[in-house]
Amino acid sequence: MKRKKALKITGIVIICAVVLAVSVCGATGIYVYNASVHAVNQERRPLACKKESLAKYGFDVDKFEAQYQVEQVEIPSTFGDHKIPANYLTADGRKDRKTVVMAHGLNGNRLTGYPVAAILMRYGYNILTYDQRDSGESEAQYMTCGYWESRDFKDCVDYVRKRTGDDIQVGGWGSSIGGATIGFYLGTEAAQKDLDFAVLDCPVSDMREIIGFLVRNTKWIPMDFKLDMGDLATRLRLGYSYGDGDVRKYVADTRVPVLIFNSRADGVTPYHMGVDLYRVMKHNEKQICSVDDSRHTDIYIDYPQLYEETMMSFIEKYGGHR
Repeated sequence: MKRKKALKITGIVIICAVVLAVSVCGATGIYVYNASVHAVNQERRPLACKKESLAKYGFDVDKFEAQYQVEQVEIPSTFGDHKIPANYLTADGRKDRKTVVMAHGLNGNRLTGYPVAAILMRYGYNILTYDQRDSGESEAQYMTCGYWESRDFKDCVDYVRKRTGDDIQVGGWGSSIGGATIGFYLGTEAAQKDLDFAVLDCPVSDMREIIGFLVRNTKWIPMDFKLDMGDLATRLRLGYSYGDGDVRKYVADTRVPVLIFNSRADGVTPYHMGVDLYRVMKHNEKQICSVDDSRHTDIYIDYPQLYEETMMSFIEKYGGHR
């Protein structure tokens, strides 16, 4: 009798332990999943917020836009039922000119790249800059660290190509997660056909690592456990894994010339991320420009001459690869 009772108690304890373990794993996975796909700060996503932020650095959005024709367009997404909000900037309305498509980072929107757009437009480029998923005025539900965003980037390049034709130079510029967006795109055959160059500013190289940054504050939960559970939840809910988000695998065989900016003082995308992307690319039409002391994506602010000269000389040297 005592043995039966002991076995019953043991069984109950085991069941409780299993239920507790499953609950902890499930709760951790859901927490990491939500922290990643809903990482955008909703208070910072409006265009007006970015306009105010740029003004603090001395960049006047209204004054910049007044110099050019700015057409607001909505590009249908081929990977989802949302529209991609974008600004198409031209000198005189003509679209059949060399163009750069711009992808912003986390908590940015289509105005984020305007200071770099100002440089490019002085050299005769048109600009198409768009809101990434769950950012700005985009109604797409999830932020996927550049993975699904790369589909929107392709849609934007296709949209531009239909207006420029096949023989006019089209490039890409992406900062932070926007750099990952372009990195994923660089792994497609469409990129080899349609993109003449890419500039990656403090790019994310690995989804798993950047999600670790997003959930870094819950230090009482082991990081590997958090990421493993978040990976499982993401696979079950959205159908991709953190392993699918290793940007290095996508850029390795690209034939598109790539320029990378990064900083040893970057506290968001560590210095090694840019170096890792640079080293894994097998072709030689690549360049990395590093500084010691700039914060995340602030290189063009701290070193404007270096940024402009490096970017434009790279484009001039390699930008006609097709």
